[in-house]
Amino acid sequence: MEEDAEQTHIRVLAGTASSGRPVFEVLPARRLGEECEVHGSPGLAYGFAAGDRIRLRSDGTFEVVARDGNLCLRLYPSTRPVDGNIEALKAAFARLRGLVEMPSDRRFIVITVPVSAGFPAVEKAVSYWAAEQECTWEFGNVYDENDDVLDWVAELGLSP
Repeated sequence: MEEDAEQTHIRVLAGTASSGRPVFEVLPARRLGEECEVHGSPGLAYGFAAGDRIRLRSDGTFEVVARDGNLCLRLYPSTRPVDGNIEALKAAFARLRGLVEMPSDRRFIVITVPVSAGFPAVEKAVSYWAAEQECTWEFGNVYDENDDVLDWVAELGLSP
């Protein structure tokens, strides 16, 4: 660990509410000079996953400066709070070296998994559980706002 690293929480801009007010997401991170290494995949903000380094601006916008090679998935169950058993989901992603997390209010689920697990394995692990739980899911750091594959995924020669 770098000597000047400071454990903290950061506020990233996740979007805009229907009222026009900004929506922020608070995530654990480690400050590394002008950059932050994010320690939790976001449930609201798009474009990065746990392990990535971002340059955070004062308004909450950010720029990804380095990728750690993790995918971020978000699951939104039709019943909130989540009432389904997530142990099967945790076990499926543990086999892929992934981590399944859920906030205390159980509104959604966030999964961080190495891209090296492969898109077919990741999609297989999430699809069955999501269908059983009547749950929608999405990648949080694979597509941009136009549904185009982000450069980092394309550069790896992968296709979701």
